Amino acid sequence: MFTLGGKSLSGRRTGSWPSGASWAELPPLARDASAESVLGAFAGMTTEAALNHLQTQRDGLSEFEADARRELKGANVLPMHKAPSWIMTFLRAIPNPFNALLFFLAIIQVAMPGGDWAGFVVMWIMISVSVGVRFWQEYRSNVKVFRLQSSVSKPVRVRRLPPSVDVVTGKTHSSDVQTVAEMDLVPGDIIHLPPGSVVPADCMILESTFLRISQSTWTGESEPVAKVAGVGGGKETGLFDQENIAVMGTSVVSGNGVALVLRTGKDVLIANMAKDLEKKREKNAFQKGIRNVSWMLIGFMVVMIPVVLVINAVTKSDWGQAAIFSVSVAVGLVPEMLPAIVQGNLARGAYVLSKMKAIARRLDAVQNIGAMSVLCSDKTGTLTKDEIHLCSHVDCTGADNVAVLQLATVDAHIQGSNGNNIDAAIVAHRGSDGEPIPVAQYTKVAAIPFTFERRRSACVVRGVTGQNLLIVKGALEEVVSLCSSVREGGICVAMDVAKKLDIERRAEEFNRQGYRVLLVAQKKLVGAELHDEDGLHQLEGEMTLEGMLTFIDPPKEDAAAAIAQLKELNVEIKVLTGDSLAVALNVCQALHLVSPSEVTEGDDVQAITGPELAQLGDGEAFEEAVRRCKVFAKLTPQQKASVVGTLREKDGHCVGMLGDGINDCMALRRADVGISVDSGASVAKDCADLILTEKGLDIVVSSVRVGRLTHGNTIKYIKMVTSSNFGNVFSVLVSSAWLPYEPMSSLQILMQNLLYDISQIAIPWDRMDEEYLTTPKRWDSWDLLKFTLVLGPTSSVFDMCTYSLNYFYYGVKTDDSDYMVGMAQAHWFWQGLLTQTLIVHMLRTAKIPYLQSRPAMPLALSTCAIMVIGFVIPWVPPFRSALGFSRPAPSFVGFLVAELVGYSLEVQIVKVIYKRIFKTWL
Repeated sequence: MFTLGGKSLSGRRTGSWPSGASWAELPPLARDASAESVLGAFAGMTTEAALNHLQTQRDGLSEFEADARRELKGANVLPMHKAPSWIMTFLRAIPNPFNALLFFLAIIQVAMPGGDWAGFVVMWIMISVSVGVRFWQEYRSNVKVFRLQSSVSKPVRVRRLPPSVDVVTGKTHSSDVQTVAEMDLVPGDIIHLPPGSVVPADCMILESTFLRISQSTWTGESEPVAKVAGVGGGKETGLFDQENIAVMGTSVVSGNGVALVLRTGKDVLIANMAKDLEKKREKNAFQKGIRNVSWMLIGFMVVMIPVVLVINAVTKSDWGQAAIFSVSVAVGLVPEMLPAIVQGNLARGAYVLSKMKAIARRLDAVQNIGAMSVLCSDKTGTLTKDEIHLCSHVDCTGADNVAVLQLATVDAHIQGSNGNNIDAAIVAHRGSDGEPIPVAQYTKVAAIPFTFERRRSACVVRGVTGQNLLIVKGALEEVVSLCSSVREGGICVAMDVAKKLDIERRAEEFNRQGYRVLLVAQKKLVGAELHDEDGLHQLEGEMTLEGMLTFIDPPKEDAAAAIAQLKELNVEIKVLTGDSLAVALNVCQALHLVSPSEVTEGDDVQAITGPELAQLGDGEAFEEAVRRCKVFAKLTPQQKASVVGTLREKDGHCVGMLGDGINDCMALRRADVGISVDSGASVAKDCADLILTEKGLDIVVSSVRVGRLTHGNTIKYIKMVTSSNFGNVFSVLVSSAWLPYEPMSSLQILMQNLLYDISQIAIPWDRMDEEYLTTPKRWDSWDLLKFTLVLGPTSSVFDMCTYSLNYFYYGVKTDDSDYMVGMAQAHWFWQGLLTQTLIVHMLRTAKIPYLQSRPAMPLALSTCAIMVIGFVIPWVPPFRSALGFSRPAPSFVGFLVAELVGYSLEVQIVKVIYKRIFKTWL
């Protein structure tokens, strides 16, 4: 019987196991310890102790043992990386302030005497449409993201013991190397790590051959680190500085390794971070906006209902009827289709984004990316290519020198498969003529690959003359220590203290600019014989320093243009990276995010490091630094989240976070809209609201424009319908004090509002003026309140005209005649519906409609269709009787045309005055 994680499982052993304590009995690995402390304890063990602890051996596990452990520990799948539940997605789609408001009004309607079941049904239909649209869009997006995540899972090569192992004698045979799915790994498995692979679990390195692993998804450092077998550092050594530990999500850049799987599934380091990320998120900008608008509508109802109730009851002397009518006013004030229109707009925006290679996992993201005023972006892989490029090849005086490049290219070519990413960058570099540097005339004699102990590589090659040439390239100190001379202008001069200082100053200047520097030296082996590679070490010395190579992770070709477009859209960009300040500044200066003067001159320094931020504490100094700086380097994951949170909470920005690493997760969760990429870490994608299927800031630019278009069409509808409904309520309030009859019944008001709302179903397809898209847009309840209070009574002017015509011209002064009252109601139904619908074209733009700004064809057709339907309803007997209308007076058609023309002119005049006073429209 063996134990795993404190649980035991009996079964037939198919291999011999080293004696030792069971997993549960080892004190360094307490069951309640954090993943980081457990991995740290493993790092301090010898290889044999770790194998004993996991009851495995270098030849791996048998299939039986692996199956047994998988049964106990579960699949090697992150807890959050699971198929989306349609039930949970549906339940999350229900809570919405607008839905709650409609639900409340629907209950009141049927609870009142003579309950309005028709209105109740309409409101429930609108709630159902809203929930259905949100559920379908978010569930479909989550499924698409899950499939993307599942599609990148790669097979893993694992050592498996054959079933023929002699369990009596304990004699083992050579294990088979099998290919298994990543999800089938278990603790104790022995896996191979070839170049280009992603580490599939938290592991200990057992064997390594020039193994270098990139930990940039965790640390932000683009430079890969060496991983070797052996005992790691002590407790004071950070987990990512442990040379014998590799965690899930990191990737093999070069070399090969064999590793022992320590932890899988829910126990890995990433999963433990994910547990912290499962906490409830703060409300984002969209949610806050909806909440504020909902409270504004509730406030309207709280104020208007009592006023209408009292006035109507006093004038009609019927409190019961007045109560029913006041509820009808509340219904008329709240736009029934508001949730459906809002969700439809967001769904339309999400669909457009999907065509632009951006998947909206949450519909709120569509609005929030349009409202985004600050974009916090990681550097590596987002602004840069996440690959090393050779920038320059100079001699020791700083002049370009092709000979230096050729020597480096020869060595990189000789290293072959043992080379690293630096060698690959050198080989890929092209000369000034665009052709590869020729190396065919050199043949390999011996080579030593780069190691982190030597910090240099070396090779001996034979040229066409038959003479051997020793080439060394590597770090400054190591290469300079081997040189006795330096080549300047084609002449070799002695290497003295002054020369060394000059070389160090030049290299330090490159480092300050964010470049990585390697030195190249050579030596002709006159008469020397080299019998094997072991003798190569003895030849390194008395060399001639030829020059320097500089390298950098270059910016993406489209990054500068995309950043310029974001600036035009008034989106401020801040770079948050775990990389060094010099490297970050180099990239940001190349992309024109900062200028050298902004970094070095005056008090307005715009770059800061994580340690410097930590010294500022959490007070005003920290907030000021976050507000002022554009480049944040050497940040911890928590500091990234703090920067994002400060920008949101203290400065009131709508903040987007663009990152694809594990170290970006906390910031992604804290942002109003988290943006990741399909090639990013799984946990980062789970934290994101928007996922780009390709890396590129240009997709972010397009997404911002789509988000602003979506917001514009949404706010366009809300402003139109709330101002229109408020105008109707205001007119009803006047009519209650003046007319002896109701200007429209509850059912007629509901039908008018419903037709008006249907006319705007096509709004998601409408255009927005280009000027509107240039600034970030957010929900502003005060702006909506101003618009409603100004434009609402504006429409009431022509309502009063209709009242006056009915009262004085058509003589409807009492409620004695149902026919005359029905005719008056038909007149106001016409005027109210047609003016509201026509005025959509006046309100949808700050410009002159049709002359300066034309609506999209779907909106034009829908408004025209509803105007025709609204005009026909009072003429058709079945509809007329069902709604309680009488036949309208034919002469009123002429008055109606005059009212439509007059109302259009009035709104245009009010619009001009409104823009001059408030400097805005939509």
